[in-house]
Amino acid sequence: MTAPGPGDALSSLDGLDAFALLGPGFSDDGRWRLLRPAPDGDATLWLAPYASHPTPSRATQTPFSPRLETAPPIPFSLDDSGFLDGVDAIRQRIAAGDVYQVNLTVRASLPNVPGSALLARLCARGVPRFAAWVRWPGTPEFVSASPELLVETRGRWIHAEPMKGTAPKGHAERLLGSPKDAAELAMITDLTRDDLHRLCTPRSVRVTAPRRLVELPYALQAVSDVEGTLRDDVATADVLRVMHPGGSVTGAPRPAAMAVIAELEVSPRQLYCGTLGLESDAHLRAALLIRSATRSHDGWAYGVGCGITWDSNPHAELDELRLKLGALG
Repeated sequence: MTAPGPGDALSSLDGLDAFALLGPGFSDDGRWRLLRPAPDGDATLWLAPYASHPTPSRATQTPFSPRLETAPPIPFSLDDSGFLDGVDAIRQRIAAGDVYQVNLTVRASLPNVPGSALLARLCARGVPRFAAWVRWPGTPEFVSASPELLVETRGRWIHAEPMKGTAPKGHAERLLGSPKDAAELAMITDLTRDDLHRLCTPRSVRVTAPRRLVELPYALQAVSDVEGTLRDDVATADVLRVMHPGGSVTGAPRPAAMAVIAELEVSPRQLYCGTLGLESDAHLRAALLIRSATRSHDGWAYGVGCGITWDSNPHAELDELRLKLGALG
């Protein structure tokens, strides 16, 4: 088929075998990018499921301005079986000193709608910063409405933006006054700072914003900003190998938290909680694949999760899961 052009409907991509449509947060100019596999391309697509190392693919990139058609609501069913028990189990591990925080996730099932319809629905109340629709060789099709930057680099500068802490819109004071949410972000900020220390020149890593709020159409989220200067011997692959999987979707310490996740979660995360990045002109921006759905033969599995600390209330964490499902409208 003829390659879609700027201003084409999202559904014009349905017939393509391989592409990655990346939202405005992946590029400096704030424009969508349409990538196609090409061995001599001008960009690199970095992609990794939650439990695998990020791998690069060469691609051509074209600015793209998709027409976002009106998208009807998409029904979903949340399988939260075992979630409340999982929160209690994590709190027991924290009391025993095994971990400090664990990100516990579950899945919502969506019908087998086209990827264009799912992305249009996720963009219905505003385009997510790292919106994406990817159908790439060797990987399942997925759609993401991620608001979270995992890491970006420009030359030797590196910046990470971990996101922890959630509240309904209009409840900024509640979020800022919550000791549980403050501790949740502080722990992951510290983990991120430690990651950057492994990559950066001595004494260059600093937390430039310990806590600030980001407003989404369906929720408020808290983030921090951590920056540093990369050593000369550090390449993009090294950065992603250290930073992936993101601390905000694992917990702290990362290896212990991942072991608890493997024990308690009833289905694999796959591309959910993985990494998607665009590298071009010595600039990398990589998103953490939260608020993301992976396609199978009978529909889509959409992941949502919460950071569990000692102060977590199981029912409050379940309410947070439901709040994050607001990304689906």
